[in-house]
Amino acid sequence: MKGKRIGIDARFYGTGSGLARYTRELIDHLAKLKSPHTFVVLLLKEDVAAFKQNAPKPDGPPFEILPTTIRHYTFAEQLRLRRQLERANLDLIHFTNFNYPIRYRKPFVVTLHDVTLLEYAGRSRLSRLKMHPMRMVVSRGIKRSKAVIAISKHQQRLIARRFRTPADRIKVIYEAVEGRYRPMTAGAKVAFRREHGLDRPFLMYAGEWREHKNLVRMLKAFKRLRQQRDVELVLVGKRDPAFPIIPQTIRRLGLTDNVRLTGFVADADLPKYYACADAFVFPSLTEGFGLPPLEAMASGTPVASSAAQPMPEILGDAAHFFNPRNTAEMAQALDRVLTDRRLRAALRTRGLARAKRYSWKRMARETLDVYESVLE
Repeated sequence: MKGKRIGIDARFYGTGSGLARYTRELIDHLAKLKSPHTFVVLLLKEDVAAFKQNAPKPDGPPFEILPTTIRHYTFAEQLRLRRQLERANLDLIHFTNFNYPIRYRKPFVVTLHDVTLLEYAGRSRLSRLKMHPMRMVVSRGIKRSKAVIAISKHQQRLIARRFRTPADRIKVIYEAVEGRYRPMTAGAKVAFRREHGLDRPFLMYAGEWREHKNLVRMLKAFKRLRQQRDVELVLVGKRDPAFPIIPQTIRRLGLTDNVRLTGFVADADLPKYYACADAFVFPSLTEGFGLPPLEAMASGTPVASSAAQPMPEILGDAAHFFNPRNTAEMAQALDRVLTDRRLRAALRTRGLARAKRYSWKRMARETLDVYESVLE
């Protein structure tokens, strides 16, 4: 195929979010593939220096930077971004999230990471008001795109059903685990736990505080578990003031001394929490992909997970599943993962193997295949 100009919307590049990780890994691994195309990377101006410093030197395609001041979720995204993209003379652009200028008429591909957010709008009135325009943008993006990328078969089915789209227009391309997640030596674990005062066995949760994350039921299940085990629950990540119900529930259940809210955790420390945890718990009612339990598996930590989709699809036989709406069953599952030595050993072995099945290199290769199939 003759070389084309392919845009990649990388405006999330510097946010530290899951979308940033997806975008960085896509760009990094496209740089290692042989192709005749030029990739034009749409970046916020404040991220250009970091991109130039961190982006790998391409073995294959060249990269151009298209700087912008236009952020996601803004009126400017709809009013001015279209003109900027049209001036860039792109043959195709990949919008790496559902955001795109609805008046843009040139060919594009869109990744829909998680349409769950269209059901769980958040607790604020503003969040609920945003749902209608978000649904409109998603619906038009699906209809007008040349291809849709979903990150699990579960999401593929949801998108096809909710937006009445043929499933064969939606390509499933799985995400993967970064290489920094790996098991730690016993000595390194002891040192990290001592440094952070983690002197009891602990369960770990990492992720946002949102309704579908099912954290209130998880806290109730942990309360049951505490009646049998002297164990701590560590919630890793930034506190969300929009969800005061989480600290309120901790206080109401009398768990203040047994639930730790770490707040923001540096990138260097997050893999250490995963590797030092006695078990990882993932209670979500639904997800787009469910990356945190895979990160725990890559770290050698046994995982207890919700049986709601797509977790069984992604985790296979490498997790111990429970009904996320049944707190008694959740508590029993957590107790077993903490105490059953044979199960723990099996979960570690299967988990390490399962995490290796997912590859960012494969994700980039399959995404490039989507680009080329559209361009042909």
